[in-house]
Parts: sequence; structure tokens; C-alpha cells
Amino acid sequence: MSSPRILLLLSGLFTGLFASCQKYENLGAEAFCARLADDAVQLLDVRTPEEFSAGHLPGAANIDWLADGFIEGASAALDKARPVAVYCRSGKRSAASAAALTKAGFQVVNLLGGYAGWAAEGRPAVTSEQDALEAQYAATLLAPGTQAPDFTLADLDGKPVKLSDFRGRCVVLDFWASWCPDCRAEIPELKQLATMTETAVSGSAAPLRFVSVSFDREFDTLRSFTAEQQLPGTQLFEPAGKADSAIGAAFGVKWIPSLYLIGPDGSVLLSTVHAARIAAALRGYPARLLNHAAIHAPASAPAAASDSIQPCEDESCAL
Repeated sequence: MSSPRILLLLSGLFTGLFASCQKYENLGAEAFCARLADDAVQLLDVRTPEEFSAGHLPGAANIDWLADGFIEGASAALDKARPVAVYCRSGKRSAASAAALTKAGFQVVNLLGGYAGWAAEGRPAVTSEQDALEAQYAATLLAPGTQAPDFTLADLDGKPVKLSDFRGRCVVLDFWASWCPDCRAEIPELKQLATMTETAVSGSAAPLRFVSVSFDREFDTLRSFTAEQQLPGTQLFEPAGKADSAIGAAFGVKWIPSLYLIGPDGSVLLSTVHAARIAAALRGYPARLLNHAAIHAPASAPAAASDSIQPCEDESCAL
């Protein structure tokens, strides 16, 4: 056999071997986000615990690619029968880990551009501190699929309003108070959400409505603050206050702000203590990964201590 023919055969052999080794799939941010909509997908951050703590995709587990025993840790924490979506800072570590995971028998998709590219596009991210707050205070909120309890409260014109009045629409329900610093800090996010007139959550194109339940001590305080801040949506006043509110108790509110995304049929789609998670769900990020039930401590780092969470300065947001 001639040398050129041998070289050609060897070249084809090596090309085939390389292709068989790289069985994982590379996806851009939009396609990666769409793949996460599959309930079976396991989301894995392979950066260091320090990088993970500073900011990560909601619902991600963390196993450091650079640490010893990566494959052993992944095999213990992940299900080989379910796909794994991996990412790192720029895509290099995740590509290496994707190859190793594929060799170990996992089905893997890799995020091109990594977390840096994801964040640069304004896609959702959370910190470990936010995860800890979510784990501590969102755990008592109503779970997805639960029917939201109906209630009646007066709006700023004194007119009685029922939650069920909004049936057929998607509702962002916000429990808050004007005296709460954490609530005030989320006003810009809520105002941005108010520019969205429709939602594709759960495949619905129903109009989106905002309903806020205030635990302010005085009705006039709520009215003046709402006018000053030009707050969107329907503002309702809970005269019982935060500690004695039967409505707050029915919704499991232990911290403000607490927010719900409620579907057109009145069922809970998402419950959280961060407006950013509501925004992410409305922009297409899978609600199952945003909900507190799906968020867990990183596999390679201890969970944040609950005593590190600081209450509001002028009055505790915890109920």
C-alpha cells in the first residue's frame, strides 16, 4: 500500500477517534437555556467554590473541575441516566470537564462562552448569599402547583379587590412594605417587569398583572409612597399588618419581600423572595430551576450559614 494511502487512512482513523471522543454538545446561551427547560437536565457549575459563591446560574450544583476527585464527586452527585449541562467562566474548563464526563458515561451539553458570556447577555444569575436567603425563607412559601388562596383587600381607592378577579391572567403577587429596605431595593426590578405586557410562562400568552399586598402601618403612608415611586400594578392594603396577617400566613410569608408568579388558572408557578427570579422566569429561564425547591448547596462547598443573613435595619423583614 502506498504511503499517501496509508497517511490518508491514518488521518481518517484519528479524525474518527476524535469525533467519537467529543460526544458532548456545544450550545450558545439561548440554546443552552432552552435545553434547561427539560426537567431531566442536571445543571453543573465546574468553577471554584469562590467563583460559584459570587454568582452562578440558578439551580446549579457546584463541583470544582480543578479539585481532586472531580469524576468521583460527579458520579456520586449526578444521575448518569439524565443529561448534564455544564458551564465554567469562559468555556475552557467546562469543555474539559464535558469530555471527562462523557468518557465516564454521562450525556453532556456544554455552554459556549461560559458564565461570562451568559452574564454579559443579562441572563439570570444568583449568589450563594441569595441562595441561602431563599433556602431559609422561601421554604415556607406555597409550592408550584398549589392553588393560590383567594382573598379580598382594598385598593388605594378603597375599592375591594379579590385575587380571583385576575383569573385568566398571569399575576405577579408581591408581599412587601414601604418601610422594608429589601423591598425598596427591589422596586427598580419590579418597574422593569412592569414593561412586560405578556408572559410565555408555562406556554401562556395571558396578559401579566401586578398585585402588591402592603404591610404598611398606615394607609396614607402607602398611598403617598406609591405615588412618589410611581409603583406599577394594583396596590392593596393589609390593615392587619405583617405579624397578624391571615393572608400572609395562608401564603406562608415569613420574609418580605415574598413574591409569587401565579398562572391564569390560579395555581402557583413560582414562589421566591427575590424579584430577579420572577423576572428570569418571565424571560424564559425554567421556573423549576428558579424555585426554592430546586436550589441546593454546592456539592464542593458548605452551605452558607443562616446566621450570616442580616435582617432589615429599621425593622426586621422576617415575620
